[in-house]
Amino acid sequence: MTRRQVIGFLVVLALIGGGLLARSRGGSHDGLRALRQAAALQPCPPGIGTGLPDLRLDCLAGGKQVPLRAAGPGVPMLVNLWATWCPPCVQEVPDLVEFAAKSAGRVAVVGVDIEDEPSDALKFARQYGMRYPSVVDPNGRVLRTYGGGPPITLFVDAKGVIRYQHRGRLQSVPQIEQLVAQHLGVSL
Repeated sequence: MTRRQVIGFLVVLALIGGGLLARSRGGSHDGLRALRQAAALQPCPPGIGTGLPDLRLDCLAGGKQVPLRAAGPGVPMLVNLWATWCPPCVQEVPDLVEFAAKSAGRVAVVGVDIEDEPSDALKFARQYGMRYPSVVDPNGRVLRTYGGGPPITLFVDAKGVIRYQHRGRLQSVPQIEQLVAQHLGVSL
């Protein structure tokens, strides 16, 4: 074999290996598109608020990147840092889903998915009925800003200011409603 043939063979091998790796991690565009359609997530907000890190993160539902520190949707928000590999996160999801449905239009719920493969996060969102939007933080930069492990829930007012930080699992919808009333001034 000539040197040119060896290089050509190595390039083809690298392309095949890269394609297999992307497919095994759920990285194919068609696979993610199908998972996004099945999850039926709401679009991400244009931003979240002034108190968040100055990062631009991908929206789990696809579309434009979200500048976290940009102005949010103009309503108070719960910003929940979660991961599929976090047992307390899994336990609190049904309460967040119920709260998001109950508070629609008055308090938004936005997730920050920490250190997951997008395909895993989309499957999880579909399984648990998480229709509210999430941004994707593959390197855990947002989590490191607040320290500790997930879940962490930030209570952000309509101006984008973080009013309260709850560490650990939210225990119930009534607890969430009480915290929202106390820290965001919204009674449901």
